Amino acid sequence: MIKKILTILLLAAMPVVALFSCKKVSINNTDLTRNFFPLKFGKYVTYNVDSVYYNGSLGVTLEVKSQMKYSVTDTFTDAKRRPSYIMDVYSRPYDGADWHAINVILVTPTSNSILYSQDQVQYVKMMFPISEGLSWPGNQNANINNPALTYLKGWNYMYQDYNLSYFDGFENFQNTVSILEDNEHVNYQNIDSALAGYDTYAKEVYAYNIGMIYKEWTHTTWIDSSQNKSGYSVIMRAIDNN
Repeated sequence: MIKKILTILLLAAMPVVALFSCKKVSINNTDLTRNFFPLKFGKYVTYNVDSVYYNGSLGVTLEVKSQMKYSVTDTFTDAKRRPSYIMDVYSRPYDGADWHAINVILVTPTSNSILYSQDQVQYVKMMFPISEGLSWPGNQNANINNPALTYLKGWNYMYQDYNLSYFDGFENFQNTVSILEDNEHVNYQNIDSALAGYDTYAKEVYAYNIGMIYKEWTHTTWIDSSQNKSGYSVIMRAIDNN
């Protein structure tokens, strides 16, 4: 169950370069801001992952520590004949354990964005060129009629702290950009105690020539006066990259 939830939640991508015999996509290769999402075969980033899962019906909280690695392994042509990239996702319970493949992310660069698909959901991960305060509907392609994805509705991604350094808890990265994807609070747990509510927060940070170095994704709900939360909170921090 834990692995299934992790594969749905965690997403990021660092792709590859290759030749394709298909219709070309016009991409501005002089836009240096694209290097915040480097497209290079063999590129990988390893993360320490701290996850917390809440089972409201049982009043149980489960904390899990693990490591994940996102590695660009291959290329393909998508249904619109666009050059695209395959990123394999690996997991292990601790440093030194064997890696196990758990998921695949599909990444497609367009003329002004990065699209990636995970678990049959496509996200508009980044827009180019990057500029402070630029915003866009990052979940516009998600099927929000699916009850499991309804909470993705209306997210407005926004660039923040462009060209600033960022300390992820393990390393200080220079020249980064943050993307605040969502920050919603409906009622407050243990304050509006008689009311149902939810808490959703999503943020990613990218470093120049590295890719995603930090991710935080929280979505919890409570439905009655017991205030027992259901949902999850996941934080990924980069510890190694090539």
